[in-house]
Amino acid sequence: MAIETLGVVLKATPIRESDLLLTLFTEDHGKLSAVARGARRSQKRFTGALQLLVLARFQLGRRPRGELWSLDNADIVREWSAISRDVVGVAHASYAAELLGALVPAETPEPAALELVVALWDSLADAGPSVAALRAYELAVLDVAGHRPALDRCAACGAVDLETGAVFDPGRGGAICRRCAATSRDPGVRPLAAGTLAYLRAIAASESIAAARAFDDGVLAEDRIAAREAMLAMVTALAGHPLKTLEYLAKLSSATRRE
Repeated sequence: MAIETLGVVLKATPIRESDLLLTLFTEDHGKLSAVARGARRSQKRFTGALQLLVLARFQLGRRPRGELWSLDNADIVREWSAISRDVVGVAHASYAAELLGALVPAETPEPAALELVVALWDSLADAGPSVAALRAYELAVLDVAGHRPALDRCAACGAVDLETGAVFDPGRGGAICRRCAATSRDPGVRPLAAGTLAYLRAIAASESIAAARAFDDGVLAEDRIAAREAMLAMVTALAGHPLKTLEYLAKLSSATRRE
């Protein structure tokens, strides 16, 4: 079986003497694993397409009943190399790739998911890192993966009164009302203040990832932090492990506060 499809590299792992084991996210086949033979020895066949911040056209083949695809060729369609000059921008772009790989099932076509990665990278290239844009991307990827958190009503009983005493419970699917909160006891559960909820709702209602940037200003720091912690708790619960890029983002944030 041979295919040609647009996609991005989510992860590249060296194997053997000169090969790369790649996790790709493609327009037509979703997430898949492929081997690029000789990719570390010669760059001519792949023309710099096997790296982060590149949208490429991949030529792939797979034998009947084979698990791994073989990447035969790749050509750059678009690239966002300017982002590489900003360490925080690269961290956001890397997190976007790891998040998609962690939450979307293998070989499940999700063209909208590829559009989300491109939209976030466009936003980073146009105007730099944005916390609100990253939250918008998380919410959109969770939606594509079938796990968008409940923000307008209680995930347990459907009640719409979430203004006082609500909590965010990643294991139960999002916001939990005051009445149901007593049964939310997992370690990831955290209080959900009205300001935090309003911030997340506003981002979720944004027309696009870029439009969510409007909510970088005029929001209390405690609400931004609480929203981030709620999203990361849900991502970690769904992935089953902490994402490596989150550790790097935390270190960057700590370094910035010290400066």
